[in-house]
Amino acid sequence: MVFTYLKQLPKRWRLFILSLCFVLLMGQMWVLTGSSSKLPLDEANLSPQSTANDKDARIGTPLQEPNTPPAPKQNILLGFGGFLSKLPQMQHNFGPEPLAYTRLRERRRAAVKKSFLHGWKGYTTYAFGHDELKPLSNKPKDPFGGWGATMIDALSTLAVMELPGEFLKVMPRLHKINFTVDEDVSVFESIIRYLGGFISAFELTERKQDMLLQKAEKLAQELLPAFDTPSGLPHHLWNPVQNKSTNRETLIAEVGTVQLEFMMLSQLSGNPIYGQKAQAITDFLDKMGYEHGIYIKGLYPTSIDTHKGRFKDAITTFGAMGDSAFEYFLKEHLLVDGTIPQYGRMYMQSIRSMKQYMLRQIPGYDMLLLPPFNTQTSTSKNAMDHLTCFVPGMLAMGAKTFNEPEDMEIAKGLMETCVFMYRTTKTGLSPENWVVSKTEAYNPMTFNKTKEELQSARDWWYDDELQNPLIKPPSNESLVERVEAQQKVLEEEEQQDAQEYFVDYKLPPVKERPDSLFFGDKRYILRPETVESLFILYRITGDQKYQEYGWEIYQAIEKHCKTKSAYATIRNVDKVRGDDEDDEGEPLEGFNQIDSMESFLFAETFKYLYLLFSPPEIISLDKFVFNTEAHPFIRRQWNWDKIFK
Repeated sequence: MVFTYLKQLPKRWRLFILSLCFVLLMGQMWVLTGSSSKLPLDEANLSPQSTANDKDARIGTPLQEPNTPPAPKQNILLGFGGFLSKLPQMQHNFGPEPLAYTRLRERRRAAVKKSFLHGWKGYTTYAFGHDELKPLSNKPKDPFGGWGATMIDALSTLAVMELPGEFLKVMPRLHKINFTVDEDVSVFESIIRYLGGFISAFELTERKQDMLLQKAEKLAQELLPAFDTPSGLPHHLWNPVQNKSTNRETLIAEVGTVQLEFMMLSQLSGNPIYGQKAQAITDFLDKMGYEHGIYIKGLYPTSIDTHKGRFKDAITTFGAMGDSAFEYFLKEHLLVDGTIPQYGRMYMQSIRSMKQYMLRQIPGYDMLLLPPFNTQTSTSKNAMDHLTCFVPGMLAMGAKTFNEPEDMEIAKGLMETCVFMYRTTKTGLSPENWVVSKTEAYNPMTFNKTKEELQSARDWWYDDELQNPLIKPPSNESLVERVEAQQKVLEEEEQQDAQEYFVDYKLPPVKERPDSLFFGDKRYILRPETVESLFILYRITGDQKYQEYGWEIYQAIEKHCKTKSAYATIRNVDKVRGDDEDDEGEPLEGFNQIDSMESFLFAETFKYLYLLFSPPEIISLDKFVFNTEAHPFIRRQWNWDKIFK
């Protein structure tokens, strides 16, 4: 009867009804095969791990069909499985590696790991549980409360290098740490080294070591009273037993470098107080104006009175005493995935002012200088310190995040300056600071151009026989032809950007030092800032020269800093054995070395060198954000309303 009725319908209606029946039949079969159980969960419910005692309700496990093997567990070093940033991609699209290059890269990565373990063995043998090891005398040193700064600072590196046995050796010693000490401790150093170390290690061990989070909360509780000032800005030093500080003065780097750690701790602990304290500081800085000692918007001076909430000087620097405050504006933006516009706005405001007022170029060189700047008198010191060498990496990340191509070029120019300070010394290591007496204001039209190039460009511009390039003639091309031409240009650019790998990459020869360049403090104290920026620039550009620069630095550290037990500070980077007649009489061990090794060698220098030669998906810049002590925090879609509202 149904078929009789169908025959009476027009042909197009018969086809429509038959098609509809077919679609319904296929849909029913799809449901019966159980495909509905494979629907994706909400992104916030995906996680590399799930534990019963996890306080974060967003952690869950993907549904599994009966009698099917569980999905392979994701390596935590690859980041949060369900996270896809809403911000622009940061890392370069790396192509497949040739086998020969992979072998070279892995040999170098293994060498860095071996060096880390050499220093780590010396520390655990002679100073385990203390803040630092003195690498020549093999005696302990405790400048940071005696809580084991090297031990805690190294935890995230032990996790990144996948050394679980060494990591577990630390855990029993955590019980012995007593944060309630009757002495002045640095609030800033305690937060970036200890608190950052605990939080990162807790995350990188898939939240299985509850003691790490407990210690982080305990330390934060001891430090919270230091934030109870009229301005809300924390004290520089704090005595946990006496519950007081001996001075009111602090630094912009110190008040501006607590945000990542406190925001993360609030999310992990469920206690919003830490994030709220951090946000109050950011809001205070955001509202500061002329009456607080701000002469140029975005350029914060260094010294500040915590009671009055006013700056005591007018010197802005991206080096010592200022550095990480500017870095954290950007990294807060990355941590919240751009959901709080304030952080990105404050970062861009500072960078725009920095480019306009502070940046200098060195005539005849592809190098830039970023010296301290007096915002009141608009004068520059023409000096720069090694700490400033984090800026190339920061600018490169900001350039990708906010689509600022000029910032990428500035990052490369500053990077060349920092590398130059290594490549032109006798040891291949950089001094703490340097002075360049002959510089000029940064000009993108003249930077890294010879006099001949500038003359040629000027002649071309004013040549009457050439058409002014600003005046475009009418085009007879059709729209299709123009689109095809543009597409061809894009394809050519993509081919140029294609990843190339070389096992015999040769760096260009380095220029002689300009006569106007002088070294100030000639020590190399195992600082990480240059290799940090090399790592970031390599991950963002894919340019292999940054790996080669890093390998040169690593080899210099091995040659000149290594001791029988660890690694030592260099007294004079421009001195090698044989420079003086008396040198030959000195023992090889300890020559030109100082009996000092700070914890950031393990937290930062070795970690960044190791990652420079790791596969690019390990600790990806699109999946992690580093605190200023190189402790990686996993990026994810957090609910920030529960912290700040």
